[in-house]
Amino acid sequence: MFDLGNTLVFFDYSYFFEGVYKLDKKLKPVMLKKYFRENRLDVHLGTGRTNIRESFRKLKRKHDLSIGFEDFHNLYCDIFWENADMKEFIEEKLLNTRLRLFMLSNTDSSHINYINNNFPYVRHIKRRVLSFKVNTIKPEKRIYRKLIEKMNIVPEESVFIDDLKPNILTAGSMGFNTIHYTSHGRFLREFRKLTGIR
Repeated sequence: MFDLGNTLVFFDYSYFFEGVYKLDKKLKPVMLKKYFRENRLDVHLGTGRTNIRESFRKLKRKHDLSIGFEDFHNLYCDIFWENADMKEFIEEKLLNTRLRLFMLSNTDSSHINYINNNFPYVRHIKRRVLSFKVNTIKPEKRIYRKLIEKMNIVPEESVFIDDLKPNILTAGSMGFNTIHYTSHGRFLREFRKLTGIR
């Protein structure tokens, strides 16, 4: 079971914050970052309580922005880049095994659509529980239960991979074998120990 951001693909929101500022000088990167943090937009977008279009409307009114939604949306999505090591691992190692592959991600519809369109190797993982569809996010236990129930998973027979320690701790408390993804080399060593796959 793979996390998405900074596991299957890398991302950095600073590209979005700085990109908006280049097109509209009224909104400095630090201001946009603060707005996202104070309004907990990562949580609201990730749980499907709002979407990026509605968030943009509120932000546009608040700061009298001149930037259009299409440019804003493109910048919001264009923050990801390929994890070449993980791409190679999935395509050359995992697809040739009998392992079932899953994704458990805190994401929204804009980001997952962008990733599906731009990173074909991620599409190999077809069994997914996405936070905006189930209205809960990691590390809340409810999203792990959704994964277990929907995919008929036995945690003790599974490996959960994520870059964030709180998500790993919750998964471990529910019986999953876990790998904290901090480097690809470390991941490969731990994955080999758990599965025997080289």
